[in-house]
Amino acid sequence: MINKTSLVYFLLVSLLLGGVGYYLTSSYEFGLCIADAQSNTFDVSCHRFYERLGDPLFYGGGALAIVFALLYAFPQTFSAWKKFAIWFIPLAALLFVFYPDPGSGDFLSPMPEQLFQWVSGLFIVVSALIIGLTNRKT
Repeated sequence: MINKTSLVYFLLVSLLLGGVGYYLTSSYEFGLCIADAQSNTFDVSCHRFYERLGDPLFYGGGALAIVFALLYAFPQTFSAWKKFAIWFIPLAALLFVFYPDPGSGDFLSPMPEQLFQWVSGLFIVVSALIIGLTNRKT
């Protein structure tokens, strides 16, 4: 079992990652990719770069925050969840890093943002099932 203080730290770090991801993904709104301030034109390649970094952080950080909030409520399930997370998170990170851009947007070749959403959603659903089933056993 993990103590609740550690879970709060994990929750805060995942929220911070999600916030950084949102900031990078919203590079136009925050003025990160302005090519010319006088004509208010934007650098598209800069935005794509930040979006490629920001989307996985935004969706992954958000998914982790939800799961850590669940684990805060049921800390006795952490060891069972950790067995799943220890292989899922590195595989998802590798998929996020090496997924080609752009996809065609269909089911077999989704756009990167769609893939990040699906993988993060799958992580939340499987984590919630593991936490729920483990909690029922104890």
